[in-house]
Amino acid sequence: MVDRTIKVINSAETTLLDLFIANAGSSLQTFRYFQSRPYTVLNNHITTCLLMEGNEPVGYGHLDKDQGQDTVWLGIAVSEKHKGKGLGKRIMNYLIASAKTNQIAKLKLTVDDTNIAAIHLYQKFGFKAAGNVKDSCLLMELEVSHA
Repeated sequence: MVDRTIKVINSAETTLLDLFIANAGSSLQTFRYFQSRPYTVLNNHITTCLLMEGNEPVGYGHLDKDQGQDTVWLGIAVSEKHKGKGLGKRIMNYLIASAKTNQIAKLKLTVDDTNIAAIHLYQKFGFKAAGNVKDSCLLMELEVSHA
């Protein structure tokens, strides 16, 4: 059995994040979060985590609170060579549990409308389409149950 653990990180611990991004492969075509943001954005996050397989970061997730707003954005990515192993589901479970712990009422995310696997994953967790952000980007929302 493979040893997989969730590791919470902050903006002072970016070495593993660098390693994840360096090894993410084609996953970065649909996960563009760090293309336009410095790692200091982690200071705004409620939760930032890496899914570790031994010493290798194979997945990433965050809950990012918009400055001055009540909007909390969920983001995940799984390294290209580790897709299809249920890792996205594991990260989603962790982030939604964190949202409940932090009394977050609603989560939002954006996803490329061609990323069918990701859309199906989000729908399994109860996310619903809430419109389009851009021509090819779908906005999805989840009302977080605190029961």
